[in-house]
Amino acid sequence: TFSQGGIDFLMFNLIGNKSHNAWYVFILGPIYAAIYYSVFRFVILKFNLNTPGREDEDGAAQDAVSEDQRARALVLAFGGRSNISNLDACITRLRIAVKNPAQVDQAKLKAMGASGVVQVGSGIQAIFGPLSENLKTDMEIYLKTAGDDAELPAAAVSAAAPAVAAVASSASAPLDPQLAATAAAVLAALGGRGNVAQVEAIAHTRLRVVLKQSASFDQAAAQQAGVVTCVETQPGTWHLVVGDQAATLAQALQG
Repeated sequence: TFSQGGIDFLMFNLIGNKSHNAWYVFILGPIYAAIYYSVFRFVILKFNLNTPGREDEDGAAQDAVSEDQRARALVLAFGGRSNISNLDACITRLRIAVKNPAQVDQAKLKAMGASGVVQVGSGIQAIFGPLSENLKTDMEIYLKTAGDDAELPAAAVSAAAPAVAAVASSASAPLDPQLAATAAAVLAALGGRGNVAQVEAIAHTRLRVVLKQSASFDQAAAQQAGVVTCVETQPGTWHLVVGDQAATLAQALQG
């Protein structure tokens, strides 16, 4: 069999009461070796099996090309080189800071395998699972040597302009009276406009508020105004869960 090693051969063929006809190995060994070689060679050549050393080099080159093309496709999906201000990744997500989120093609990212795309402030998080860190590295390598092909065509950039205009238009539109009342109540609970140092919408449903004096913040009044949860992440910095209207509410509090 394949398993008998040198020690087994000595113990069971040359030493002991059961050792006999050990010289057969010098006759049967070459015969079996020739049979094994002939059978395996025939099967490998007949079915073109990719045994070690016989890999398809064209396939390997194609894989390398595909990785480069994938990196370029990712860069373009995030709006091109000029739209990307920072590349980062965690275990499961690409975390890309972009200058204009409207130029990010979320549908294309999902078509490339992202299970979800989330906008957090001016950043875009694309969930690619364990591949995320490798994808970030591929993008970094590609951007080091890429030329104009790393930029979106002018037509695509122009197509994003109406979306930006729509966002600006909606931002300048009058607030819904009920939402305006909610904003006024939340602002009063925060201690008034003079107590608010900074406010911004994050993670689609939350407000990040920096207060000058947390003691002036009436959490009970904020919850009565519609805030679901208030959490102080660090002294003076609060996260308020307010739902889908976070961006509009943040704008109202800033104004």
